[in-house]
Amino acid sequence: MRTEGGVLLLAAHFINIPLLGTDFNHLAPSCSAASRGMEAADPASFQDKFWVQALLPLPPAGPGRPRRVLGLASHEYMGWRHPERCAAPFDGAGRRPAAFRCWYSAITAVVAEVGDWRFQPVPSSSRSPNQASVVAASPYPYDPTVTARTGFFSVSNVLIEGEHAFALVYTEGIAGQPRGNCLLRTRITEALAGWQLLSRGEYAPRAENNAASLDRPCDVVGNGVFGGAPVRSVLRIEGSSGPSWVAVFTRAAPRDAPASTPEGVFYSRSRDLRNWEPAKQLWAMRPFRSQPEAGVYYEYPSLLDHASPSAVFDRTADDQGKAEVHLYLTRLNLTDRKRGLDRDLVRIPVHIAP
Repeated sequence: MRTEGGVLLLAAHFINIPLLGTDFNHLAPSCSAASRGMEAADPASFQDKFWVQALLPLPPAGPGRPRRVLGLASHEYMGWRHPERCAAPFDGAGRRPAAFRCWYSAITAVVAEVGDWRFQPVPSSSRSPNQASVVAASPYPYDPTVTARTGFFSVSNVLIEGEHAFALVYTEGIAGQPRGNCLLRTRITEALAGWQLLSRGEYAPRAENNAASLDRPCDVVGNGVFGGAPVRSVLRIEGSSGPSWVAVFTRAAPRDAPASTPEGVFYSRSRDLRNWEPAKQLWAMRPFRSQPEAGVYYEYPSLLDHASPSAVFDRTADDQGKAEVHLYLTRLNLTDRKRGLDRDLVRIPVHIAP
């Protein structure tokens, strides 16, 4: 995101530390602006850990009031982190818990003042003040016996089109809701009041608690294109025949697939954010998907045009359809099968032809 003094970049973590600098070549962490969730034990409060994944500048709240920025955060409640909050069974041999037990995720709203950058959950306006505002969540309450993860797990960057903002959110594990990426929309002036999910070809009204309504399943866009993977980033590219959007995601080969099966970062184009073209490989690498051995892996791809005219870098500066952009990724340096904390933020210059 652009700031008065340069740029702000977030490499998502449950301790949300902004990287600030005059440009993308001169970034440094601002530890004084670190923010994190309350790690509350009550799953209904949506006040556990959160990862800020998308930013949207907000209009001033009033004369003389500081400018603010809305963050869309991946909120993760993992019951096993809280005493007596997880009753999910161990595996068949009774040796270890199921991998995704008691994992209940949602997309929540957080907000920070520009210049301060410490994000705090937006209180729910219609329920307890101790409950965070929910953008997208399962319509079912947390179940401490469930062994599979449930809810909405990640959100792409925010896309600004006129008076509206859009984002893709990834969901799985909700009964009656197909797995995949759903489309969110809000008027920018109403972003704090809530967002709407695309359902049955139209944006469903918000629920009373301001959460995107899930009384009916949201439409899974790009079904069959993204292969059940979350879209991490979307970039608008101008072209002679009009604008298009490019989404990036990672794809890992199934364990029983032939060795020649391509994997890595893939991209797909769309003219309307709803219908997506067949995916193409952008960069061959090894994504992290519970790989069987130590090594170097990459995840969380994002496309950025450093010269973008947008405040949130959601589009390219090129009007000829020949985008010169950078692919940002997290490199996981694994000495064993665990994710670990030995990670690097890397970028690779890429060219996306019209």
